[in-house]
Amino acid sequence: MQHEAGWPAMGALINGEAAWLMHVRYEGDAGFSTRNPLYAGPEKAVIEYYLSNGQRDEYPASWNITTAEAIRGLQYFLEQEAMAPWLQWHEERP
Repeated sequence: MQHEAGWPAMGALINGEAAWLMHVRYEGDAGFSTRNPLYAGPEKAVIEYYLSNGQRDEYPASWNITTAEAIRGLQYFLEQEAMAPWLQWHEERP
C-alpha cells in the first residue's frame, strides 16, 4: 500500500550481514533508526555502507541489525505500514 504523498517510508542500508533501517513519517521528519541493544563491541566502531550513487557512508556498529532482521522489518512495514515492534527504534532529533 502506498499513500499518494509517498509517506510513511522506510529505507535500509545493507552491507553483507550488517544492516540498519530508517523510518520516516513525512517529508522533513528526522525519523527513527534501528539500534542493537545487544551490541558489545567497541564504542567507536563503524560499518561502511555504499549508496547507489557510489557515496560511502559510515554508521555506528551499535546501529547494526542483521540483514535477515532488516528484511523481516521491511516486510512488516510493507504489510502494516508501521515499524516492526520487535526491533529497537531510536527517535532521531533534527
